[in-house]
Amino acid sequence: MGSSRRWLLIFAIIIGVFVISTVTLVLFSEGNKVTLLPEDSPQGTVQRYLIAIQEKDYQKAFSYLSFSPADKITTYNDWLMMVGPQASSQAVWKATLGKITLNGNNAQVEVTIDTARPGGLFGNSQTSQLIIFQLAKTANSWVITSPTYVSWIY
Repeated sequence: MGSSRRWLLIFAIIIGVFVISTVTLVLFSEGNKVTLLPEDSPQGTVQRYLIAIQEKDYQKAFSYLSFSPADKITTYNDWLMMVGPQASSQAVWKATLGKITLNGNNAQVEVTIDTARPGGLFGNSQTSQLIIFQLAKTANSWVITSPTYVSWIY
């Protein structure tokens, strides 16, 4: 390999690392503190669930979920077995609240999840996906009935 090609490759790697680092710091900086939404609202429930996932407080995150018999999840340990492999991901993500639809004791909360993960020099390390959370009203709170998994972090 010629000397000029080697320097070009080194320069490209440095620029790539710099761009990925800068984008990650700007988009996913922990300095972006959020104001908590009302706890007794569907959007407040989803927000607290996502904060618990991001802080790796899985016991708290589990407390915001409600499972149907079809889910075959009856305990925290069952759910943790499903979440566990995903929890070790190198992904960094943030959530943006979208449309909220209320229909009696049911609600939908749309959330856009922007994820950044190490993807190599030329890999696509950033993705965005819309997650629609389904919630049900219980006696004095809202619970998430779907999705009950955290696919955006793996």
